[in-house]
Amino acid sequence: MNRAGVTHVLSRLSYISALGMMTRISSQFEKTRKVSGPRALQPSQWGMLCPSDTPEGEACGLVKNLALMTHITTNAEEEPVKRWVFTVDDNVEPIRNFSGSEMHREGSYIIHINGTPFALTKFPKRFTNRFRTMRRRGWISPFVGVHINNHFNAVHIATDEGRICRPYIIVKNGKPKLKAEHLKLLQLGKATFDDFLTNGVVEYLDVNEENDTLVALYETDVNQST
Repeated sequence: MNRAGVTHVLSRLSYISALGMMTRISSQFEKTRKVSGPRALQPSQWGMLCPSDTPEGEACGLVKNLALMTHITTNAEEEPVKRWVFTVDDNVEPIRNFSGSEMHREGSYIIHINGTPFALTKFPKRFTNRFRTMRRRGWISPFVGVHINNHFNAVHIATDEGRICRPYIIVKNGKPKLKAEHLKLLQLGKATFDDFLTNGVVEYLDVNEENDTLVALYETDVNQST
């Protein structure tokens, strides 16, 4: 197996070149093959990879770069999340209290933590909404993801590493939480992006949670009905 190119020397010619090299994603596909499929942008990469930043020539599309504010998660502890699962909603019960037929009864949703069945709930929407509220208040790590899979009647919570996520402005009752005064504080140096994260103004969503969320591309797309 060809192992060439596994390690690279980090270029420090400028800050931009170093930043670009640290966010580079290289495919193992052979550059000499004239196939368009591996070079194209996949729908799951929307918002996570830059659609424009790719070299010309035979490496076009095979070398991509992360979007500017994309974050790759590191491993977060499961134990605090497990305790919050039962704190968030009183109707959540440990999965060991149920038989196989009870777990797969209509209306029951299994809560998985990193793919492992952990608890059971009959109100998945309420549970995920409350879980996200706790995360926005800073009681749960901002990089812990939660989403509903209605096809398999499951709620998935992810705390593992390697998930690509990006920040979104939180919208409540049809109004974005990011106001002009927040941007002014940022310009004056009196606030940082981390302050917006801990104060529930913005939040990070991974690809799975993004599919379970309504996302508006422009502020004009946000209204009371959405």
